[in-house]
Amino acid sequence: MIAIIWVVLAVAYIVRSAFVAAYAETDLKRAERLWPDHPSVVAGRAMIDVAGAAAAGRGLDSNTRELVADVARAEPLAHQPFLIAGAEALRNSKADQAERLLLSARQRDPRAPAPRLLLAEQYISQGRIREGAAEAAILGKLVPETYAPLAKAFANHIQMAGIRNGMRETLRSSPELSEGILDNLATDPMNADLLLLLSHVVPRKAAAAKPWQIRLISEVIEEGDYSRARQLWAELAGARLSETIYDPRFHGSSAPPPFNWTFATQGAVIEARSGGLHILYFGRDDGVLASQLLVLRPGTYGLRMTVSGQLADPQTLNWKISCLPSRSVILDRPVGQAGTLDWAVNVPSSGCGAQQLELHAKASDAERSSDFLISDLNLTAKARQ
Repeated sequence: MIAIIWVVLAVAYIVRSAFVAAYAETDLKRAERLWPDHPSVVAGRAMIDVAGAAAAGRGLDSNTRELVADVARAEPLAHQPFLIAGAEALRNSKADQAERLLLSARQRDPRAPAPRLLLAEQYISQGRIREGAAEAAILGKLVPETYAPLAKAFANHIQMAGIRNGMRETLRSSPELSEGILDNLATDPMNADLLLLLSHVVPRKAAAAKPWQIRLISEVIEEGDYSRARQLWAELAGARLSETIYDPRFHGSSAPPPFNWTFATQGAVIEARSGGLHILYFGRDDGVLASQLLVLRPGTYGLRMTVSGQLADPQTLNWKISCLPSRSVILDRPVGQAGTLDWAVNVPSSGCGAQQLELHAKASDAERSSDFLISDLNLTAKARQ
């Protein structure tokens, strides 16, 4: 169960976002001039006062309480007094009282998003996932922006309670909500195993990698666990691990970077052709034409390829391999000229848990284009002597 203090702290955000969006942006001043004592105008002033109190992290003052009482007297069926009382009950950890009040607010105005949002938060915090999901489904139709706080609440619940009490059904029935939940979980590398499990629960509608997958892999890389990051990448993308370069023949794959190829989208036209990589580089901009993150064991390797076509200035193109996390460069060689290239690469035993392979291009003064093909790319470990 989510700690109740999280719900209490969330009230400030919920009240501010839901109430201010609903009332502060309307033309309340004009309405006050036309009919200052109209119940809707009084309710608007009350909601703004409540939003200010919530944003400042304080309780309601006597003036605001009197405004709320005025609304209740003028409009017995208005939902706002019940909503405010329910929010205060949540702040004071009176869960049962808060639920009764919020249900009354929802009954009085079923289309009001704030009562449903607070109810959904409370249900999720109590592990009542099916009830929380039902509120979330309606909220998503009324105000799509409410998916963000609800996704965070669901993610917190999953971290503490796992996938139970209707959580699987919720993930499968609401793609928008499930993506938000996964994205929240992906900010913590400790959730990697949980996300692998969830990836089999959430329907896969597209072959392309999801943002949460790329985010998780990036977080694990930031932790310096490169082997784990590559293993996660392979499992999530359904890719076969390679000992050295992934897809060296450039057949194409839906697997995302960084353990698959990343190609430049500006300053060059790059496409797979005949088992190789065809590059039309315009010579106007510096940049990385192609890159991939490798996880090589310490030792000596041979990097071999064939370059054919027109190279305007071969010295402006070079292959580079840098170590992570040390950033030390273990290969930096210009293409030189068309033909077969064969270089030795020494991967040290420390400071080189991963290696960034890159094809760099440097603009020349003449800005002449190069039109060439890289084929037979191969990186193999050399036998120890």
